[in-house]
Amino acid sequence: MHSISFQQNTGFPPAAMINRNHQHQADKHDQIRAAVRAWSASLDNQDVVAGIIVEEWERQGGTSLDFPDELSRQRQKLFRWLDSDTAYARENIRQLTPAILAVLPLEFRGRLIGQDCFMTRYAAMEKEISEAKQAVMLNAPQHQLVKEVREGIEHLLNMLPGEAVVQVLSGIAAMAPGVM
Repeated sequence: MHSISFQQNTGFPPAAMINRNHQHQADKHDQIRAAVRAWSASLDNQDVVAGIIVEEWERQGGTSLDFPDELSRQRQKLFRWLDSDTAYARENIRQLTPAILAVLPLEFRGRLIGQDCFMTRYAAMEKEISEAKQAVMLNAPQHQLVKEVREGIEHLLNMLPGEAVVQVLSGIAAMAPGVM
């Protein structure tokens, strides 16, 4: 029988220790990339997004990254770093993250939080319920009213545990016999 010493290479790469409370850095980079790309796509202008991010970076006192003065070259550099998977590019984006988060519009910040996060589901529920209220107040056409109310109810039910959903739906069915 051959013994394996601690220093001997077995060919099996050891798994990195990951604290379950910390997100993996690669995931964070990908999320920031997706959020910035979505933001630039909504404006249909990468130059504007890059200019805003670089301006905020400089306003926060960032000096370790060298950005050119021309806007198109700033865009080129920023989006190359976003799209690259090298350690150098990831480090640059990590340094830019506070500036990116400071200027990133709210509708794109949700991409940086897991979709199964309570606060994300709560915010979506509030949005859908407010749209349902608005449809009722403005006397929207019936098809739009039904759509908005249904979406609000779906998001509200999504906040409840499974057994509570069954109880709520049973109560609604009892209130309107023959409808459900």
